[in-house]
Amino acid sequence: MTPSGNDSAVNPVEQLLDLFLYAPIGLLSKGSEALPELVKRGRTQASNARVIGQFALGASNAKARKSLSDAEAHLQQFLKIVSESARPSSTKPESSTFSGSPTKNATDAVSVDHGVDDLIEAYDSLTATQILPLLAPLDPEQLDRIETYEQSQRARKTVLNRLRQLRS
Repeated sequence: MTPSGNDSAVNPVEQLLDLFLYAPIGLLSKGSEALPELVKRGRTQASNARVIGQFALGASNAKARKSLSDAEAHLQQFLKIVSESARPSSTKPESSTFSGSPTKNATDAVSVDHGVDDLIEAYDSLTATQILPLLAPLDPEQLDRIETYEQSQRARKTVLNRLRQLRS
């Protein structure tokens, strides 16, 4: 049944006989002796696969939890920054606390006292994003007036930066 030395390929019929006839006969004759060993090997392989799967799942869960907590921390920082930039500034310049401060000139006092609603309607109710496009058509004196008012009231950095850009 073994191929001769000068045959370069095994006869396909012989391969089929080996696989479907001789292998099952050999398994039946040795099966009672080999079966306990095969069962033991199968259980060991299944146990090893379970341990490896649990380890991989645990490692990926830990990595996912860490990524999730990092994302949550970044989101909290972002929200804190956004809420701080949107909140009105609680600090006011010292000159506004004293009624007769020599550092304040008359136009500044008028601007802070009367607001800038004559330049931009309902200025105090607008967000910084809504104010920015309304600043472009104003002249330098009006921009100065809005800057003084903004510094004394809400001190929003985006509005103040845009005012500086428009004047330069």
